[in-house]
Amino acid sequence: MMRSKKAQNGEQAERKLHPLRAFENNTLLLIFSFLCAAVIWFSMMAGSVEGRATIVSNVPIKVEISEAAQEAGIRIFSMSHTSTDVSITGSSLITSKVTAEDLGVTATFDPATSMLTGNSMQQATMTLRAYKKGNTLAEYEVESVSPSEVTVAYDKYKETQLTIENDIQYTAAENYYAASAPTLSTDIITISGPESSVNKVARAALVYTFSDELTQSKSISCKVTLLDVNGDVIDPTAQYLTLSDDTVDVSIPVTSRQTVSLEADIRNIPESFAKNRITINPETIEIAGDGETISKYKTLTLATPINFFDVTPDNNTFTVAIPVPSGVTNISRVETATVTFNLNGYGQSQFTTDNISVINVPEGKEAGLSTKSMTVKVVGTEAQLSRLNGESIFCTVDLSSVTDPSGSIEVPVTISINNADSCWATGVYTAHVTVTDKAAAADAEPE
Repeated sequence: MMRSKKAQNGEQAERKLHPLRAFENNTLLLIFSFLCAAVIWFSMMAGSVEGRATIVSNVPIKVEISEAAQEAGIRIFSMSHTSTDVSITGSSLITSKVTAEDLGVTATFDPATSMLTGNSMQQATMTLRAYKKGNTLAEYEVESVSPSEVTVAYDKYKETQLTIENDIQYTAAENYYAASAPTLSTDIITISGPESSVNKVARAALVYTFSDELTQSKSISCKVTLLDVNGDVIDPTAQYLTLSDDTVDVSIPVTSRQTVSLEADIRNIPESFAKNRITINPETIEIAGDGETISKYKTLTLATPINFFDVTPDNNTFTVAIPVPSGVTNISRVETATVTFNLNGYGQSQFTTDNISVINVPEGKEAGLSTKSMTVKVVGTEAQLSRLNGESIFCTVDLSSVTDPSGSIEVPVTISINNADSCWATGVYTAHVTVTDKAAAADAEPE
């Protein structure tokens, strides 16, 4: 049903009376909201040109040490704090972008060297000053620093070197051997820091104890322990000390061990000379090494042979080196053995004999003896010596021992004694022999 014209005019009049109904249009509402936000933002920005202070946190502190202090070797070893907060003012558009890297905080350190005694560190408190770094024309101002002071501990710098002492405790299991001195990756350590702290250090040691007996080689990394004169431990961190090596690599070789007997190499010993008259001191030594290697050795023969021709009542003790085979360690640490011949009841006499013969004359040669008699020293039991005379002594000249048996030569002589098995000749003997060709000798004979 069509509304009347009068009703329509009434509605139009009502709209004119209520203008807020325009916001019922979504487009108009969006535009109005944007304009309001823009007005508010510009109002806030206009009001922040001289805004409140901004705090920039954790700005590093740099302490500038005076030239005189540097020349005196003074260094700062600790600070009450290493950074601070800086308050700046300006437009928040600018201050909001400022970081700790844009600011600097310094303190000037110029101490009196007379305060340093070498016995303790000193302290000083300094005022902090903040400044702009980089773009110093930036439109903001540095207002304050909080905290505004810094306290430092200082002293003269000192270095010292100490030999590292070995205080590593361990034992090897039975039938095993561990070196008494472990191998260290370094023997010397450098300690540096405040003079007063360095002066407290008396020793540097490796302190460690193995709870179990060792049956194999061990390698550990051991902390270096600092000790004062009373043996008390010094904490390097608490004393601001720096060590060139905080730890040292330690190697302890562990090998098998066994006992071996020593024996002497005695030449030309009379058959009747009793073995119990010969003593070797020490009789045994301990050796160590790889198990397979040392198992090859039950005895070790002394390095140098002893010729019985050199044994007399006045010369019956010989010192001989103990050999050390490759791959073997003499853990007894005894380098020589003493070989003694018991000659109680033995004496020495001299006998002259003309029983001299030449053997092994080369074919086509003949030998003539210039030596007609020899005086021989003989050692033996008193009973057998009393029965000897020159006829009992025989001297043999063996030309097979001569490389070129010709002409007039000196040839070694071998001495033998009849009916005296407990006697032997001492000393070295030679005979003068002339060796010629038989043909030449025949031509020289008168017709």
